[in-house]
Amino acid sequence: MPSKVRSSVVVSFAVALFLAACGGGEQTTDQPVAVDDTLELAFFADMTTADPDVFYDIEGLAVMQSVYEGLLRYADGSTEFEGDLAESWEVSDDGLTFTFTLRDGLTFADGSPLDSEAIQASFERRTAVEQGPSYMLAGVDSYETPDPQTFVVNLKAPDAAFLHYLASAWSPKAVNPATLTENADDLAQTFLETSSAGSGPYVIEEFTRGTGYTLTRNDNYWGEEPYFSTVEIAVTPDVSSQILALESGDLDVIPHGFPLSNLSTVEGNEDLTIDEFPSLGTTSLYLNQNKGALTDVATREALMRAIDIPGLVAEVYGDTAEVPTNAYPTGLLDPSLATVDYSAGDAAAQDALSEQDISLDIVYTPDSSGVQRRLADLMRQRLAAVGVEGLPRQAQLAEVFGYREDVANAADIYVSTPAPDGAHPDTWGRIVWYTEGPLNFFNYSNPEVDAALDRGLAAVDTEAAADAYAAAGELATDDWSVVPIAYVSDVVVARADLTDLQHVPAYPWTVDVAALSR
Repeated sequence: MPSKVRSSVVVSFAVALFLAACGGGEQTTDQPVAVDDTLELAFFADMTTADPDVFYDIEGLAVMQSVYEGLLRYADGSTEFEGDLAESWEVSDDGLTFTFTLRDGLTFADGSPLDSEAIQASFERRTAVEQGPSYMLAGVDSYETPDPQTFVVNLKAPDAAFLHYLASAWSPKAVNPATLTENADDLAQTFLETSSAGSGPYVIEEFTRGTGYTLTRNDNYWGEEPYFSTVEIAVTPDVSSQILALESGDLDVIPHGFPLSNLSTVEGNEDLTIDEFPSLGTTSLYLNQNKGALTDVATREALMRAIDIPGLVAEVYGDTAEVPTNAYPTGLLDPSLATVDYSAGDAAAQDALSEQDISLDIVYTPDSSGVQRRLADLMRQRLAAVGVEGLPRQAQLAEVFGYREDVANAADIYVSTPAPDGAHPDTWGRIVWYTEGPLNFFNYSNPEVDAALDRGLAAVDTEAAADAYAAAGELATDDWSVVPIAYVSDVVVARADLTDLQHVPAYPWTVDVAALSR
């Protein structure tokens, strides 16, 4: 952390003074080495917003995690909870009441106290704004603030994933009530779109769309002071430009999107390092079960077995990904439950594919690393071997999110790498399989899957919950409509002098900016 580096500078300076004093009349020009305390980052695209109750993307998480805090978070490199604003918490036996004890001395960036009433106002704002992440508090019945350090949440029904919502990268965050009062007309949405009102180690100093963002230290931060006083983030859509800047020292780290084909050049560069972190990001193939040949589950299965998923993953990702063991992202469910089998299919079934005159529109969204484009192209080659025409193309996210409005005219297969909202099976199943799931692009619907997910969420007993989620995964896997094909690692390439890289599997594409030092 910063104290180590800064202490070495102070000691060096002290030693220089001592030597000068002992050297009689000799003069020395030794000066303390300046500490480079500006961190240079780059995003591939603009943040949609800096409002913590609206933001529901991945690009930009480094900013949101730096300026806002929630009650809980996941520990470094883990899916285990640790306190963030809360130092401890208790859950009632019936799973309905969650009691949080806040840390001593919490303040917002303007120095005003951060207490239980401020947390309540923040949680209520998320529900009132009613954007994507508001679902995390949909099951709340009431709040209580018996004293400034105690915050109580009462649920309408048990929710096995609730603590994971509170530790999520998109969890409800503490927002300064003064800001909400001063901008009450629109729930402070205009102000918070480009400004911050949090309690994290940094504040947003400047937010310029299309150009970048500047974060500066929060002088009133309750925790350990971050090493870097300033974080400069440029919006640089071209990965080649990011790589050149990294190699020249104008950029400190590329936390995601580094082309895997370029990693070999980094390995021979002593000025750069490669870190591979486990992630919950899971490359998946969405099949549009509403169209043509894909309406038949046997055909969907035959197509997936024809592309040789284990071989495909090995060819595209090398050792930076693994073929899934079950229907959920790695670690969310016992790997012996809801297992998947991607072995070669029945020869007769694959021969029958060529007789159906199948043509498939395979889409992928813009991807700086080129991985999804390569996946789609290799799928085309493998499908051609069984007489199926694959037509890969790039589509914008706006097109993909519009598919559910007209699935009959949507693409046939979508290649994507979604991540769950937290380290809990419900935060995957409910977004990709559930009938109303936000990442259910082709309106997949199986009432039995929905019912199993609902049983799992309401189960207080962990074994009963696991059985329910296993049932949901088995049913969804048997439908071959959402096919997880790769557990993908987050590959971070950084300057060799950058230290203390911390990463959480449930926080994709993100390293902890406040933990970094040089």
